[in-house]
Amino acid sequence: MKRVVPLFLSVLLLFLLCLPAAAAELDLPAVRTYTGFSDVPKGAWYESALKLCYETGVLNGTTDTTFSPQEPLTVAQLEVLTARFHWRLQGNEGDPPTAPAGTGQVTITRSNGTAYDAAGFARVDDSGLKDKTLPKGDYILTIGGNYADEGYPYMTIQVDNVKSFRADLDKRNSYDPLFYMFRYHISEAEYGQYDPMVRINTYAQSDGASVDAWYWGADQYLRSLEGAMDSALPTCLVDKATRYDAAAVMSLIAPENMLPALRQDAPPDTDRSDVLRLYQAGVITGTDEAGTFHGENPLTRAQFAVLLARLIQPELRISPEN
Repeated sequence: MKRVVPLFLSVLLLFLLCLPAAAAELDLPAVRTYTGFSDVPKGAWYESALKLCYETGVLNGTTDTTFSPQEPLTVAQLEVLTARFHWRLQGNEGDPPTAPAGTGQVTITRSNGTAYDAAGFARVDDSGLKDKTLPKGDYILTIGGNYADEGYPYMTIQVDNVKSFRADLDKRNSYDPLFYMFRYHISEAEYGQYDPMVRINTYAQSDGASVDAWYWGADQYLRSLEGAMDSALPTCLVDKATRYDAAAVMSLIAPENMLPALRQDAPPDTDRSDVLRLYQAGVITGTDEAGTFHGENPLTRAQFAVLLARLIQPELRISPEN
């Protein structure tokens, strides 16, 4: 009987606070006319934001006639929309290039030659790391179960049938008999092109995610941007997107001069620099009078339309005065 191998990703997150002095002039002209969606009431709190995002071509409906405003946004959808936004900011049309055929396939092979297909993996949420901070570019692959006597000193991770990574047993962190950890390193360039843990986690509880998935091009595009490895980009593309996920991706795609600070305070429940950058620029706000961010809360399509509109049109951003 094939063992199920739990996996998770641990990566060092380094953030740089960037508070520019003046907002960038965005060049996102209208490319079409908004005629409304059947499930968006006239005067809805998000309608004007949706209209702006739709007319500039960065946000579509779920069908020709519906927008599904209260539907949770998935991480894949979040990445596709923000990648498209950044692509258009560079003066391009349409969407970023699609990923090469075969993108998404991952296999893990033990040192004895036993291979496991990524579709059989499950994720582990609690890392259990003794080393709470990993060097930049170091990743952890964890196997579950008592493998202490099996003598496997390394794993080989193959991505897209092209790139292989050797993950060696991390003896310091493999102290728990339920979790044996293998560490490997990935460079900036490899991170953008392959990022095996994202591909692995995409299969975990994915309800049908597969090789050549429609969102791979956007994911590769975002991970190729400067600063991507230092950001907190989501590691499972089929999960529901959270407010933290939105902050990570939106901060990554916003150039330095796009987000001048309108305020100097901070949310009381997080010190993440991507959240702080967007919060002080008036793109994101708290969810209560105290300014609590509640980063783990899911994001709806309507809520994201409002956040994206604030990136597109600086006049919509929230300052303490309004």
